[in-house]
This record gives sequence, structure tokens and C-alpha cells, in this order.
Amino acid sequence: MEQIIRGTTPTVKFTFATVDVTTISVAFMSIVASDGTILLTKDITTAEVGEDYLAWTLTQTETLILPVHGKVQVWCDWRIADGTRGRSNIAEYTIGVTGKNEVI
Repeated sequence: MEQIIRGTTPTVKFTFATVDVTTISVAFMSIVASDGTILLTKDITTAEVGEDYLAWTLTQTETLILPVHGKVQVWCDWRIADGTRGRSNIAEYTIGVTGKNEVI
């Protein structure tokens, strides 16, 4: 299980082996708490679009909303131009803390 540290600016990356990323018309990344609460959703307009991946960089403010010492699930939902929809595998992250619990 990977870790996201509160108050940092990590990048969450989804690699596509069988989907041509240039055909993705809609995509969003969701971060969901262990109780099912959606904590954050970011759409494709804020993503870095690579040759075979989509990546979202979280801000300090966004990571500070994550539960202290909690766990979250992260995934990417997408749709390509022909209407085909898909979802990435669900990644689980533990949430770590820094000494400073504020934006610096």
C-alpha cells in the first residue's frame, strides 16, 4: 500500500495499457474515505495527459482534507469518444502526516 503525506503535493498517475489516451473525452480521479465519503474529485482539465497515462497533482490544501492516519481509495473513471466507459483498478493509500498541518 502506498502513502500520501498530508500537506504535500503528490502526483497520482494512472497508466493505460490498452486504451489510447488521446481518445479519452471525459475522465476524473476520485479519492474516497474508508466510510465511502467522496473527499475529492478532479476532472481531466486538471490532469497531465501523457502518451499512455493521466496524472493529477494534488495541492497542499487538497491533501490536508485527507483523514489523519486514515486510508483512502483512489481511482480513475473515464469515457472515450465512442461512448465506451471504464474504471481503473482501485489503489489504496495510507495517509501520513508532516509536522506542519497547514499550507506552507
